Amino acid sequence: MTSPAFAPDPWIATAEENARASVLVDEYVELEQQIARARAEQAQVLVGLAEVAAAQARRSGSESEYDFATRSMAAELGAATRIPDGTIRTRMAEALTLVVEFPTTFAALQAGRISEPHAKAIVAAGERLDDDSRAEYEGIVVPRAEQMTAGQLRSLVRSVAERIDPVPLAVRQEEAMAQRGAWVSPLENGMGEFRYVGPAVTVYAMHDRVTQMAVKNKAVARAAGTGDTRTLDHHRADVLTDLVLTGTPTAGDGLDAIRATVQVTIPVDTVTGIGDEAAFLTGYGPIDPDTARRLAGNATLWVRLWENKDTGALDTVDAYTPTAAQRRFLVARDEHCRFPGCRQPARRCDIDHTTPYSRGGPTAVTNTAHLCEAHHRLKHHSPWGMRQGPDGLTEYISPLGRVYAYKPTPMVRFEAEAEILMPDLHLSDDPPPF
Repeated sequence: MTSPAFAPDPWIATAEENARASVLVDEYVELEQQIARARAEQAQVLVGLAEVAAAQARRSGSESEYDFATRSMAAELGAATRIPDGTIRTRMAEALTLVVEFPTTFAALQAGRISEPHAKAIVAAGERLDDDSRAEYEGIVVPRAEQMTAGQLRSLVRSVAERIDPVPLAVRQEEAMAQRGAWVSPLENGMGEFRYVGPAVTVYAMHDRVTQMAVKNKAVARAAGTGDTRTLDHHRADVLTDLVLTGTPTAGDGLDAIRATVQVTIPVDTVTGIGDEAAFLTGYGPIDPDTARRLAGNATLWVRLWENKDTGALDTVDAYTPTAAQRRFLVARDEHCRFPGCRQPARRCDIDHTTPYSRGGPTAVTNTAHLCEAHHRLKHHSPWGMRQGPDGLTEYISPLGRVYAYKPTPMVRFEAEAEILMPDLHLSDDPPPF
């Protein structure tokens, strides 16, 4: 006969511990409420800035789809806070929606009764509703939001909005098709994320097809006895890579099919195999040496770059034709749109004269820089000013008269890397031979 198993006795808290924990819990709750109230105050500030920009646009007669006044105001705040102005524009729009269209939700946030994630969940699900439906929707979900986690709330608000919405799902899906697209974003350790948004039927069908192919590949690998340890998710990712890059679900990784226009800075020792220093993929960051060597082997054009050893600024680019050399120089120097905070790759940008050509500005690398379409237009249709100094250093003069200085990305990277302490390569105390 076995003796029954007993759970250990619960711990016994002292009166002092309970008293301290109670105070700390109350403090944390109060801090959460303060954060919520601060977010509400930020929203009011953003609405105020949007109203100033709207008044400027009306007074100047410059109201348009492009809304230069709002873009300029967002650029002003973005430069001051070191936040991309595109992010600021998004926050302005979100603040206007919250404050103007969801007053009950905003009041709850302002009072600290709900958090910002709660408010965002309510707005995201109910934004499509008309005024009458939205008021009914808020009356149902806001009181419940005060008693639920944000995760629980998301499920509730979607269900309530669906039942209240007078517009049929088919009509809404047709409108939602305008939001389809594909995007990439960098991850750490040489990885990246590819995101696709499209009709749910298509998305699930794509996943099902990739899964079927991945299962087949996994079974083939197991039968071959190669010791393949890839999981089903690994096989899915590899199959998708092959399908996109080669059109065929092979067992490879798709690298050999890459013929895209990319800029990869590869140390010469890495190319030859003597060294294993990481290469640098423009728009992302460091990539592993083996991948860099494979890309180099497939390259149809090589361009040599020389960096200033003291500043990291590019001094020159070796190419065959002057026009191509100048453009390659600017792409290599700028990497991205040169407006504060913008990460649009240089290959998708315009080459802009800092001092306009019509005013005598030379077509030289010291007077040209990449600006994306949005910031190129902003420079020419708003009070923003720009000047360029040595080594590509640019200064932006905002409509408020503030000056923001920005160095080219390769310079910043060079200066940061120069501060990294290199390991001592001496293997003994003996002096190196000369």
